[in-house]
Amino acid sequence: MKSLLLLPIVAISLLTSCGSSVNSTPAAKTYSTHEKFVKRADYKQTYDTYRNEKALQSVNTAKTKINVSIANQRMIVSQDNTVLLDTPCTTGRAGKRTPTGTFKLYDKIADKRSNVYGTLYKNGQRVCGGHRYDKCKGVSYDKYVGSPLPYWQRLTGDGIGLHASGSVKRYPASGGCIRLQPTYAKKIFGMTKSGTTRITVTNS
Repeated sequence: MKSLLLLPIVAISLLTSCGSSVNSTPAAKTYSTHEKFVKRADYKQTYDTYRNEKALQSVNTAKTKINVSIANQRMIVSQDNTVLLDTPCTTGRAGKRTPTGTFKLYDKIADKRSNVYGTLYKNGQRVCGGHRYDKCKGVSYDKYVGSPLPYWQRLTGDGIGLHASGSVKRYPASGGCIRLQPTYAKKIFGMTKSGTTRITVTNS
């Protein structure tokens, strides 16, 4: 009986925006050059992150550029043509593809909550969890709690952005947002500047 009572709590803890949850990040490995890292046979599958430790010591937020590859499911952060980070990410699944193009970062909120994905309550009881206007459409409720979007960085006016997630896959699986491992979502959040940083998303 005790284990059954824990199930709703577990279910709620797993739910976040774009269908993700927040947990720990796999440890990074060290590689001498980014070129060697990219040539790894498992580049498209690995959860490893390339880190240029020397370059990371002198980050200029006004110069940060971010490139997201949908084909590789990876995000490359660079400055002055020098790669600082190359980390796995998860883009939108079929039907909810992450838009391609170049976007100017115009909103950063470290502790944002989703306006779309979350949990609905009625008289203190959970009545629905998921997409507020899709899965939970028509459900009567008196309280809505948005799913957490840690280290949120907005790309578009209709809710596409970068955020931390414990569900970073090696294939497109989000609801359109770009998921990042928590450690690197936090790191990248501190490397960007609202109104200046540009994020380019490509299919290649």
